[in-house]
Amino acid sequence: MRSGKPRLADIAAAAGVSIATVSRVLADHPAITPETKIRVLALAEAQGYSADTSSKLPRKIRVRRPSRSSSVCVVMPVALTAGSPLANSFELNLLGGIGAAMRDHGVDFSVSSQSPFDDRSLIKFMAEHPYHGIIFVGQSQFHAGLNSLAGGPRPFVVWGVDAPDQKYCSVGSDNFEGSLRATRHLLELGRRRIAFVGQAAPITSAQTGLSQLAARVAGFKAAHAASGYAHGNVMMRPHGPGRNAGNDAVEELLDQAIAFDGLVTSSDYIAAGAIEALLRRGLAVPGDVSVIGYDDSEIADFIRPKLTSMRQDPILAGDLLVAKLLRLMTGHEVRSERLPTQITIRESCGGHQGQ
Repeated sequence: MRSGKPRLADIAAAAGVSIATVSRVLADHPAITPETKIRVLALAEAQGYSADTSSKLPRKIRVRRPSRSSSVCVVMPVALTAGSPLANSFELNLLGGIGAAMRDHGVDFSVSSQSPFDDRSLIKFMAEHPYHGIIFVGQSQFHAGLNSLAGGPRPFVVWGVDAPDQKYCSVGSDNFEGSLRATRHLLELGRRRIAFVGQAAPITSAQTGLSQLAARVAGFKAAHAASGYAHGNVMMRPHGPGRNAGNDAVEELLDQAIAFDGLVTSSDYIAAGAIEALLRRGLAVPGDVSVIGYDDSEIADFIRPKLTSMRQDPILAGDLLVAKLLRLMTGHEVRSERLPTQITIRESCGGHQGQ
């Protein structure tokens, strides 16, 4: 052992946990399991910690487990407009995946009726609510706040992108690669005038790098750059019902006489609205225009023609979010993780190759 007064880092290394976990143990935090508390406190005393050297070290361990009832909270994205639904189709499926994983682990959870919308409201939310762990579905509006809370007494994980300066754990799909593959698929089918249609929500320039939509646009452009073809049009519609956004974008493309023979969309609902507009204006799908959605939600199989879509796996995503959160709650370190996407080929592209 190193000479001198032992450090939290020494105890953490010996116990195989994080420094933050050692700090929580010394504070007798309820999110730490009794087994972890016993191991860390025993090592702390063995390395020279005592009541004289650390006033926070309890002499008796109160063996208790966190309350299982509503001990975990899921925070959904804040509604940006009056009357907006709680979440989109994929997020609701993700919530189902989280619920299935919680059930498998025997943990109760709740969905918060409140949702922070910036750093200040995030810090207030974390200070006022008694949950032992939190899953945030979305991060762009309070990334800096999440960074400031990483490693603190309230464990949390995030469904979202992985930023270069990120200090907290996130799970999310590889949006760049998914959109790149969708665009490349249309290029391989011979489409040369492809447009990207997305549903834009209000977002600041500082949040752009944290946007799943921004990553998909980047993948769309990268596929064109790699192919040698100039990238096509990018049409962003205001935040609102997805089908209306897709419908409006296609109407605008057609009204402006912009030629296009392929559409990469940011969601299946955007694709559904786009297809409705195309058929209404007398264009054939996929004869005149090939269309690809994103999420591979339930509606992809009901749209006519059936929709080719990039699949994200909400069950796997929910399982990973829960597993990582529970590990954080028991004092372990976790890493962010990116999930691959897969293309599900249906009728709306006109191609029949599997990928």
